[in-house]
Amino acid sequence: MSSNDKSTQPNQTAGVDITLKFLQVSMNNVEQLVNFQISTSREHLDTYAKSLHALSQASTPQEAISQISDLAKANANRAMECSGEFCGILSKAQEDLQGLALEHLSSMQNSLQGMASYLQPPANSSDKKK
Repeated sequence: MSSNDKSTQPNQTAGVDITLKFLQVSMNNVEQLVNFQISTSREHLDTYAKSLHALSQASTPQEAISQISDLAKANANRAMECSGEFCGILSKAQEDLQGLALEHLSSMQNSLQGMASYLQPPANSSDKKK
């Protein structure tokens, strides 16, 4: 293995590590969103079944209208809560991915600075030519 191969090895390992971190964060966020969707869907189906049962028990049109109004208010409140939870999950995902991106950019900047210092001729070499 040449010295050039050895110097690129840490950079490749760092690239694989950051890729794996991005993948892990992405998968965790997908899992959270899917779980959120499943639990919200179950809750919605339960609410729908209870609403139908309650409406079938109404004895007058006024009572049915009152129940529909109450259900609409409850559903609107729950929709707002779900929106907040959904935005929270997305905000956390954005923070995590942004942090990884900044970490990666910092690592790349350090690598480029190291390369630049390696490529610059030593200060003494110009003095010897004179």
